[in-house]
Amino acid sequence: MVLERWAQLVADERSEAFLAALRERLQHQSQVPPLPPGWHVESSMIPSDGFEYGGDFFVADVTHDALQMVLVDACGHGPAAMPDAVQFAGALGALVDALPVEQVMTALNDYVLRRCRVDSFVTAVHVNIRLADGSYCIRSAGHPPALRWCSGGREWVVDGARGAALGLTDHPAMEDTHGVLEPGDALMFYTDGVVEARGADIDDGIDALRVIARDVVAPGFRGAPARILADVPRGEDDRAVLILRREPAGEPDTGAAGSPPPSSSTP
Repeated sequence: MVLERWAQLVADERSEAFLAALRERLQHQSQVPPLPPGWHVESSMIPSDGFEYGGDFFVADVTHDALQMVLVDACGHGPAAMPDAVQFAGALGALVDALPVEQVMTALNDYVLRRCRVDSFVTAVHVNIRLADGSYCIRSAGHPPALRWCSGGREWVVDGARGAALGLTDHPAMEDTHGVLEPGDALMFYTDGVVEARGADIDDGIDALRVIARDVVAPGFRGAPARILADVPRGEDDRAVLILRREPAGEPDTGAAGSPPPSSSTP
């Protein structure tokens, strides 16, 4: 009995070390390269069971004065989702690096169909933004709609990009949206755990998020993703928020030259 207990302790320690290594690798993959002055990006995540990372992640790349980001919500949550998330993030990073922008989501769908479980699917949102003038394109695959902060109206507006989840069909339908971020404007991306609750309508959750996020950013955007998650009721799924902002001229530029890695927060 003592030997069995000792063997279990050794196995648990190895499992924790393995998960810690996966967590470190996923954290390294989910970093935004340094951005030019006038831009700031920040993110925060709270897994469902308190573990530091789960099945939500993002990858980013800056090339030719354009920032490309893909936020992914894979099936599963908590520690059990991490091995697949790490593998998925590595593959997605390679696709972002190698393919034209317009082919990334199609290739990602092909990857999910080939490599993931038969009954699995993935939601994702992809944004490509020109850092010189703020023009952007958003493409969504079954993901909750992005929110845009309009500094003139002082509110978060629901973006219109929609699409089917990845891994369900060979040719998922996706509708793009295009726009321009003016100085002071921002885009917010989040996973469904932020707005979904058992027995509640997701549109109600999105409306509640818009109000919470409006109040959170009123004093400033620094630390906003973590503060938003702290104010959102805790659900049964991993939760992640990422905000990209084009900063107004003359505003203190405390984070635009380099983007912080995704942070893990606990309310």
